Amino acid sequence: MTDNSGKLKAGNFMQALESIRREAERLTARRELPLDVRAALDRIIALTEAKFDLGGDTE
Repeated sequence: MTDNSGKLKAGNFMQALESIRREAERLTARRELPLDVRAALDRIIALTEAKFDLGGDTE
């Protein structure tokens, strides 16, 4: 897998985080996932629903 982190524009952190959360929510709908994978996805969803203080600009 290539590293495309340099393509992120300034201010894209919240959009990237939202994208990760949506993908984790989509994956949890799959029935064949092992319990530990489902638990990890649930943690990702819970952690990405939090609010962040981005240097004075709270998102």
